[in-house]
Amino acid sequence: MNKKVSKKIFTLFVSAIAAVTMSAKTAENGSCGPNLNWTFNVSTGELIISGTGSMNNYSTDNYAPWFAYNDKIKYLTIEPGITAIGDYAFYGLGYVEYTKIPEGVTSIGDYAFDICLSMESIYIPYGVKTIGDCAFGVCAKLIKVELPYGVTSIGNNAFAWTGIEKVVIPATVSSIGDYAFQNCPNLTSIYNLATNPQTINANVFDYVDKSKCALYVPDYADYNYNQPVWSEFERRMVGTYMSVENSNFHLSMDFPTGVLTLHGSGILPFGVSFDYASQFMRMVYDLFGNSQIIELSLPEGLSTIGEYFFEDLYALTSVAIPENVVMLKQHSFKNCYSLGTLIIPSATTIIEDYVFANCRSLKTVFNYASTPQLIDESVFYNVNITQCKLYVPKGSKEAYESADIWSWFIIEEMPALEGIDNINHKSETINHKFIKDGQLFIERNGKTYTTSGAEVK
Repeated sequence: MNKKVSKKIFTLFVSAIAAVTMSAKTAENGSCGPNLNWTFNVSTGELIISGTGSMNNYSTDNYAPWFAYNDKIKYLTIEPGITAIGDYAFYGLGYVEYTKIPEGVTSIGDYAFDICLSMESIYIPYGVKTIGDCAFGVCAKLIKVELPYGVTSIGNNAFAWTGIEKVVIPATVSSIGDYAFQNCPNLTSIYNLATNPQTINANVFDYVDKSKCALYVPDYADYNYNQPVWSEFERRMVGTYMSVENSNFHLSMDFPTGVLTLHGSGILPFGVSFDYASQFMRMVYDLFGNSQIIELSLPEGLSTIGEYFFEDLYALTSVAIPENVVMLKQHSFKNCYSLGTLIIPSATTIIEDYVFANCRSLKTVFNYASTPQLIDESVFYNVNITQCKLYVPKGSKEAYESADIWSWFIIEEMPALEGIDNINHKSETINHKFIKDGQLFIERNGKTYTTSGAEVK
């Protein structure tokens, strides 16, 4: 075993013995950041971190205040509002098997989950930019981890001595530290989505059997991987152009921008079961994961979005549903955790159950239907719509305020688009809506306008 790892485990062992001798009166709650608190429930074994802002950084000279309970903590809950996981925050939590890092976190500190020996999987949300040194080192049972689009750096020893079998490296990653994936004996698949691979030292994959580990790269970037370290793997290509079964649709994926474009017209396939309805997207996820798509580009010829079709796009930040879509089938955008902005066109009259369930980051909805759609509570299940702004057509605010579920939103009328209302809408007129940085824009006849009608030069 690596000497540095041996020393860390020995240090943890000595510290744990010292912790046992601590007073039984040690607090079971307290502060862990300027506006953060921690609570340990002795009866359930759950550690809860709550509040807003960044966590404190800790070290082996100053352990996190719950370190004395490490041999009793079985569950870890990090509530929304936290923006950074501190150094050594959950160092040595030996019995926690799984946890979710909430949306809003931008960094994971050094040694944050180091030596969490029972950790089998962890959810890392879109928005995380940096993963610190040894962040998940010596998590021996960690077999599943997906790095979302937007991560820029992976620290030294970040996943060393883990059990991971597959790793997806987003196109946004520019640096991978020394020994980042050393001694990962189960690693058999690496998906590197960067057009130009990162320059890395030979030790990054120390003691990984490269003859049994396939490196998947974008089909348009294959030649770029003929360079040190990356060229040592058996290389395979990931297609960026795929057909949708049982339809005339096809998809193209642009890894550098995170945009998945759908081409075609008509009804996206749907059926009576999860396995059938989302078969194609399951294939996409199996290839490069759920967290590489931050935007969808959907065609004007689309009329219906099938059941479950875009479920589990964890990094999707905005959706502009095309003008001609009449129906959103059940569960079609469920579990799109990062979805913040949504546009629903006037043609959409049917929104089935659980379409936007668990879209917990949703903050802004533009609904162009003058008459609100009939929906039930499941459509926005687990979404805090009382804190979400709903923009509706001028003159329809009262109708929305009287409608079930829609009335729970913060409702505002959209300003009249005086600058573009007088355009003669012929069949050839381009009429696009798109979202950039959370703001809605409209494209008509080659020009771009804000929702107030002002032309964007």
